[in-house]
Amino acid sequence: MVDGISKHFGGVYAVRDVSLTCAVGEIVGLIGPNGAGKTTLMNLISGALTPDEGSVSLGGVSLNQAGLSARAIAGIARTFQNIRVFGRLTARQNVEVAHTSYLRDRADKRRDHSIDEIMAMLGLTDDAQRKASTLPYGQQRRLEIARALALAPDILLLDEPAAGMNEQESLALIESVQSIRDEFGCGVIVIDHDLKFIMRVSERIYVMNMGELIASGTPAEVRQDPHVIEVYLGKKASVS
Repeated sequence: MVDGISKHFGGVYAVRDVSLTCAVGEIVGLIGPNGAGKTTLMNLISGALTPDEGSVSLGGVSLNQAGLSARAIAGIARTFQNIRVFGRLTARQNVEVAHTSYLRDRADKRRDHSIDEIMAMLGLTDDAQRKASTLPYGQQRRLEIARALALAPDILLLDEPAAGMNEQESLALIESVQSIRDEFGCGVIVIDHDLKFIMRVSERIYVMNMGELIASGTPAEVRQDPHVIEVYLGKKASVS
C-alpha cells in the first residue's frame, strides 16, 4: 500500500523511506514518540500531502496523482487528530453528508449499512438529533469515525481516536473498531498514544521514530523489541 514514501520540509525529513501494508480486514497500529512522523504519514496516505518520493496504492492502483477527494472516492477515509465535525449540523446530518457522497461516488461499492446502523455501531443513536458541537468530546470522536465509515471505505485511517477518552471509553472503542472491521470488511490503520488501546486493538504494529520505521510486528513482538523499548516504550512501560 505504501512503498518507500518520503516527505521533507526544507532539509528536514518528516517521513523517510517508509513502507507499510494493511490488508482488507486487518487492524494495523502505528505508534511512536511525538514528532515521529505518524500524522504526516497519514496525510500522505490520505492525499492531504504529496510525497517527494515513493508511492501510495490501493488494490494495485497507484494513487500518487489523486488528492483527498479522489482518494476518498477510491476507498480511503480518515479521521483527524484535531476533531473536524460540522458543528452546526446534527450528529445524523454529519453522517448523512458522507453517506450522500458515498451513494454518488462509490455506488459500485454499495454495502447494506444504513446511516442509523452506522450510528448505532458507534453508540450515537441517542445523540442523533443533537448539534455536533454540543456532544461530549468522546462522542465527537465517535462521530468522526461514523462519518468516515459512511463512505464505505476499503481502508479507514484513525488518527488518535482514543484521545481524551477514559479507560472505560477506550475499551468500548476497541470493541467498536473491531466491529467495524468485522461488519465492513475494511482495513484499519490506527494512530494513538494510548499504548494499552493500540496493543489490544491491533493485529500488527509499525513503530516510527524521527520519520523512519524502526520496527514492525505483532503487539508481543513490538513490546519486546529492544530498539522500541529504548526510544519509545521505556524499560518500565506497562502496555499489557
